[in-house]
Amino acid sequence: MKKTAIARATESTAAANVQHDAVHTGVKGFSRRDILNKSAGGVIAATAFGAVPLRGWAAEPVNIGALYPVTGSMAQIGQGCVNAAKLAVQMVNDAGGIKSLGGAKLNLVISDIQSDTTVTRTETDRVINGSKVSAIHGCYASALTLIASEVAERAKVPLITGSSSDQLNVNRRYTFTPFARASQFAQAQLQMARLVNEKPKVAVIFENTAFGTSTSNGLREKAPGEGVEIVLFEPYSAGFADASPLINKVKASGADMLFSVSYLNDLILIVRTIKQVGLKIGLNGGSGGFVIPDFYKTVGSLADGLQGVAHWNHDSDENAQKVNAVYQKTYGEFLFEYAGGLVAQTFMLADALERAASTDPQKVRNALAGLDVSSGYAAMCPGGKVKFGPDGKNIYGHPVGVQWQNGDLASVFPKEDARAPLMKT
Repeated sequence: MKKTAIARATESTAAANVQHDAVHTGVKGFSRRDILNKSAGGVIAATAFGAVPLRGWAAEPVNIGALYPVTGSMAQIGQGCVNAAKLAVQMVNDAGGIKSLGGAKLNLVISDIQSDTTVTRTETDRVINGSKVSAIHGCYASALTLIASEVAERAKVPLITGSSSDQLNVNRRYTFTPFARASQFAQAQLQMARLVNEKPKVAVIFENTAFGTSTSNGLREKAPGEGVEIVLFEPYSAGFADASPLINKVKASGADMLFSVSYLNDLILIVRTIKQVGLKIGLNGGSGGFVIPDFYKTVGSLADGLQGVAHWNHDSDENAQKVNAVYQKTYGEFLFEYAGGLVAQTFMLADALERAASTDPQKVRNALAGLDVSSGYAAMCPGGKVKFGPDGKNIYGHPVGVQWQNGDLASVFPKEDARAPLMKT
């Protein structure tokens, strides 16, 4: 089939945009194949989401900072976030850009924060002060996002994030969190435990980071009200090499359900160790590493039946399914929690820019504070509504309970968000 003129122009522009990202935004290691792959994704997106004729670049582009770890221990997840961010920007731009700014296109200013707290601070400062950004998003891990948020608050530049730490909603004016908070994840996990056992005895193990501490504290505080007994509450150092001592403590506790608040590599080790010692116990992996495709790729069928919670899942509504289909066709795996939420966040920023009719960070911040959406890609989240309260938290935000079922992650809880029945194990 011959390409139309519009398709050829779209492909050329997409490739140029990706090449600009690779050369000018601080992301290293992109080959020509990478550029062609990303531009192909842009063409797929244009086809799937309805491209419009390109009208040139007369309007100044709107710079949006994207702070993600594409090297270091979180590189795989960070690269997935960058892929989703590029797809989302392509979608907005193909739909005509920011019309109140003369069709201005979004331009991603991507920074590799290298999975490092010190680099996160310096890079956030560099992107804000060197690129005239209207807003920023990032950083996946709450420990990194908390630092970026501090820098953004001082600079008075809005930051929108899928990170879950409740600390991001304390004494902040420029930080916006459209999805569930860590304390809400805890309540959902406790409620899901009762789907399996009316009076569950739960062991809680958690990494000693901002993410692990805030989530586990929420579990301990809310357990009595949900009729759940916590029989073990045990922190561990993230990145450990041997999970046996920890799992032996779980075994000795008499728990019938395990909550592991962990990122990917630790969780994989925990699941494998449970299998090795022959411990028969239900597991809710929470969020973090549990809800990304690499977890199943690594542990295989050991994952089937395991439960978790997420602030976003790819089966949540028709828009999510449509975006997921494009992402999966391009990158060969489903659109995972943080990356999918990032697509919705990009459309929230586009909505704010449209209403602000300005690239000024203060005006964009004010427009974000007034966001109230219940349809479209910006509302692509559990419950389908986003409206920020005075603390920057979405007043409708709540998690969705998920379960691995035959290699896919299905939404199973609560009832109104369930897209598949709970698989009994």
